[in-house]
Amino acid sequence: MLNYKVYTNGEHFIAMRRTPGRSGVHRPAPPESPIIVEDKPCGIMPQGISASDEISENTADAAACNACENEIDGTVCLDEYEIPQNIRISTRGKEFKRLYAQTVGMKWMRRRDYIASNLIPYFSDRVELYRYVDYKMRCACRASAVKRTRCIRRAAMHGLNLFCTFTYDSKKMDEETFRRKLLNTLRHFANRKGWKYMGTWERGEKNDRLHFHALLRIPDGMMSGEIVKKREYDVHKKRMVEYTTNTFFEKAFGRNTFDVVDGIALRYTTAVSYIVKYLEKSGGRITCSRGLNTFIETNIDPEDIIVRLYDFDDRKYILFDDFKVYIGEKCLGSFSRDMLSSLKMTG
Repeated sequence: MLNYKVYTNGEHFIAMRRTPGRSGVHRPAPPESPIIVEDKPCGIMPQGISASDEISENTADAAACNACENEIDGTVCLDEYEIPQNIRISTRGKEFKRLYAQTVGMKWMRRRDYIASNLIPYFSDRVELYRYVDYKMRCACRASAVKRTRCIRRAAMHGLNLFCTFTYDSKKMDEETFRRKLLNTLRHFANRKGWKYMGTWERGEKNDRLHFHALLRIPDGMMSGEIVKKREYDVHKKRMVEYTTNTFFEKAFGRNTFDVVDGIALRYTTAVSYIVKYLEKSGGRITCSRGLNTFIETNIDPEDIIVRLYDFDDRKYILFDDFKVYIGEKCLGSFSRDMLSSLKMTG
C-alpha cells in the first residue's frame, strides 16, 4: 500500500499516487514599472488615432509630471502643471486585470483586441503588446480553470447539494449589516450544526443590490426554519415564477432561494461555474466554511482500485465508492462523508 491523495468530481473517486515534485525554485516576478493612465469613456481607440500618436501623448504627459517637483497625489499637482481628474498611476499588470474583468463574457478574439487597444499606449510596438496580452490571457484562463476544478472537487467531496442565493430587505438592514450578519450566521451554523458552505458576493446588474451565491450542505435534522414554495410576479421577467425559500433566512434577512443540486458532475459543474463567473467579474474570493478541503490523504488497498487511468503515467486510479480509508496503517473502514472530520485532508 502507498500513500495517496483522493478526490472526487461527483461521479468517481480518484486516487493520485504521490510523486516527486518537478517544479523548480519559485521566483516572484520582478515589480512592474509604474505607468500614467488616462481613463477614457470608451475602451476602444477612436478612429484616426495611431498607436504612435497615443504613445507620444502619454510620453509627453509623463515628462510634464516628472518636471514637477511637488509630489503628485494622483489627481492634482500644485506646481506649474496640473494633473486632470482622469489621470492616475498604475501598472500594466493592474490595467490588464481591470480590463480582463470588464470583458467577462466576450469571445476570446474580441476580448483580446479590446484589452490590446487599451494597453497599446504603454508598449513600444505591437509585437510586444500582443505577446504580453496573449501570455496574460493564457495565465488568467488557466487560473480560472484551476479555480473551477478545485471548487467542483470541494463541492463533490463534501456533498454540497443546495444552491442558494441570499439578499436583504432594505427595511430590515443596510448592506454592510447584511454582509456581516449573514457570514456570522453561516459561521455559527457551521460550528454548531455542521453546515458546510462555499460562495461569493455579487451585485445585481439591474439594481446593483448585493447578494450572496452559495453552495450548502445541511445535515439531516439541522435545518433552521422550513423550506417552502412560493409563487409571485417577477417584474424583470414579467411573468409569475415559483421558487423555494427558507423561512428563517427570509425573516432574518429577506428574499432567498434554496435549490437542490443532485450529485451528477454536470450539475456541480453548472452551479460552481455560476459562482466562479462572478468571481472573475468582481475580482472577489471564495468564502468557505472551515475544513472545506479538496483531498483526502490516505493509503489505498489494491482491492479498492477499479482501473488505472492510462493517460497519467501510472499515477491515477479510479476507486470503488466504498473504498477503505486509513490513518497511518490503521483502517477506519469504508469511506463516508461523516468520516471527513476525522480524516487528514489538504487543499
